[in-house]
Amino acid sequence: MILKVEHTTIFEYDSPIYETATEVRLHPDTSLSSPQRCASFKLQVEPAATIFDYTDFYGNVVNHFNILQSHKKVKILATSVVDTGNGQSVAGDDEEILLTDFTGESRYVHFDQGIREFTSMFTTLEDKCQLAEHICREINGTFVYEPGITDVHSTSAVVMALGRGVCQDFAHVMLAACRYLAIPARYVSGYLYGGGSTPDGRDEASHAWCEVYCGKEKGWIGMDPTHKTLFADERYIKIGSGRDYSDVPPVRGTYKGNAQEKLGVSVRVSAME
Repeated sequence: MILKVEHTTIFEYDSPIYETATEVRLHPDTSLSSPQRCASFKLQVEPAATIFDYTDFYGNVVNHFNILQSHKKVKILATSVVDTGNGQSVAGDDEEILLTDFTGESRYVHFDQGIREFTSMFTTLEDKCQLAEHICREINGTFVYEPGITDVHSTSAVVMALGRGVCQDFAHVMLAACRYLAIPARYVSGYLYGGGSTPDGRDEASHAWCEVYCGKEKGWIGMDPTHKTLFADERYIKIGSGRDYSDVPPVRGTYKGNAQEKLGVSVRVSAME
């Protein structure tokens, strides 16, 4: 499936600011193990700025720029065209030190009492991939999707106590459960095409799910606790992955100035076939 993504981020300020430093993680995954291929990627910034890039520790492409002059608004438009393939990574070796990063607690993934009780129902299963699938299905069947009750800083422990949240929250809960049971699992940031849910035939959604390491033969398997299909497929576009949301926020930055910030984000995903 060939999909086009237009991701717009606008920062507005009630008084002038200066010395903006911004990182953008919106470039589609281009790793060798990925089934998808990025046909094109364009990043536009207003006010105009020179854009640089680097690859972070987890293999994610990071674009970054500085705006030194005074301004009251920053607009970032990332446009991508991606051939998604089948949505599942190609099997391959992973360094043990990297897998270790995906088996422990992290900023938003905690081994709290709620997770320990939740995982107790799965201890009879031995196959780690099947175990992860059962965890994914249980979260999908018992947690309630409810926007607005959590925020980007909510931990898995908070979501576990609430029993509700959004895709980012469900991914964090699944990561906590898998890792507590010694299953390497990583957070994935990206998009999900739903078949054109808006009147103009486009979807307006960014998305988060998990990838579970199922051994050298199977590699990383994408699992989505938010949707009943459970497994990532050709509708998914992967941007990047990490220990949790804090490793792959779409846009992150700082600025100098005494001003209140207002953030606006819009996403359009459309099929080109």
